[in-house]
Amino acid sequence: MLQRATREALLIAGFLSMLVPGAGQLYRGAHRRGLVLLGLSAAFLAGVLALAKWGSVVTIDRRLIAFLLVLNLAALALRLFAVVDAARGGWVLGLAALAAITAAPHVAAGYLTVRGYDVLEEVFADEEPGDVTEGEGLFLEPQLPRWVAKDAWELALVERLGPGEVAPLEADARVLADATPAGTRPWTTILLLGTDEGPGNWGARTDTIILAAIQHGTGRAAAFGVPRNLAQVPLGRRGRSSKAPLNALYGLSGGGGPGASTLKQAVSNLLGVRVDYYALVNLLGFADLVDALGGVEIEVKERLVDEVTRPAWGEPKPRIDVLPGRTYRFYGREALAYVRSRKDSSDYTRMARQRCFLSALAEQLDPVRVLRNFGSLAKTIETNVHTDIPLNRLPTLVRLVSAVEPKQTLTVTFGSDYFFARRKADNHPVPHAGKMRATVRSAILHPERLRATGRAKIAKTSC
Repeated sequence: MLQRATREALLIAGFLSMLVPGAGQLYRGAHRRGLVLLGLSAAFLAGVLALAKWGSVVTIDRRLIAFLLVLNLAALALRLFAVVDAARGGWVLGLAALAAITAAPHVAAGYLTVRGYDVLEEVFADEEPGDVTEGEGLFLEPQLPRWVAKDAWELALVERLGPGEVAPLEADARVLADATPAGTRPWTTILLLGTDEGPGNWGARTDTIILAAIQHGTGRAAAFGVPRNLAQVPLGRRGRSSKAPLNALYGLSGGGGPGASTLKQAVSNLLGVRVDYYALVNLLGFADLVDALGGVEIEVKERLVDEVTRPAWGEPKPRIDVLPGRTYRFYGREALAYVRSRKDSSDYTRMARQRCFLSALAEQLDPVRVLRNFGSLAKTIETNVHTDIPLNRLPTLVRLVSAVEPKQTLTVTFGSDYFFARRKADNHPVPHAGKMRATVRSAILHPERLRATGRAKIAKTSC
């Protein structure tokens, strides 16, 4: 009986050292060894906390991954030694179980580190994109004359100014120059794209186009919903007029990096701002992401009954049937139908729905569920998500995005008020780029004034 009690006490000591290395040794009376192990554990923990504090200046690369794996192995070795030392002489099966339980989180952490880096390396770029339109600050100078005749088509591309008037852009540039230290960029812009790649769809059209602008250090942001079917959008650095609608440019330019680059420059020309990066997801990827993240709760504001393009062959078309004023939890396929439906609404309400859905998805992100579904989530992201954001910029962007305050985020949808005319051949709207650029500048420089005009809303209240 005494031997059994002794073995049980040894297992308890091993369990205590599994929780806190050194605690089991103190329990057994080996105070000196216990204090040494406790000191080593405290020093190790302090080092990890210091690393986390300075993580923003760490470059994500293979050397970092190797360092983290070595750190993980060192922690495992310390914990296993403490457990085995505290429980030696006890039941062998009990000691083996304690060792296995001790090792399990370290094995999982090692897998997450290696697999996670593989995904990041596949999705993110190696270097800064070379297609960013450079300018002095965020805003770009207009390519056309500042004054044009009243009946000229170019009126759609610039703000009409009388002879001798000063362009607002010049004043805005001075405001930015006064407020921003030389050589720094106070705003980062990301073009969020969703393609309709799927069964029965030729090519890939970008039916979701949202430009997100995020200010550094303030929590301020602005999201601009751009209509997918705009025609005669100025392309390239010379601003030549596009014959194809905006959502066709990605596919017509070959998709992938070249297609995204064409679209970035088109949106940059259209809105008169620098577009730094893009992030793209296709239909199947969007649905699988929502499923892996456990769905998203949305308070519906309109009656929707519709079905949309299936994300993969062999599946029924995703269907939506919801009532306004009710809260629903949407999973992958139904979420896809919710954000893509336009049968019972318009492109402009759909853009607002997409923007609100993305905001809700970010707010409701559950780290535990992400870890639980890491395998499927990693595969989905690796296959269906693309971006030109450099991997070494990821820590900074994560902090930047996580600091965004919905109460300080403006949302703008460029509806029919921003159309100059409609093209006779196909009825596609021709954008009044001058008005769009003026609204973008107001959202960045004078958000309260823009809200007062009713042309912008606060993300927290509009959703």
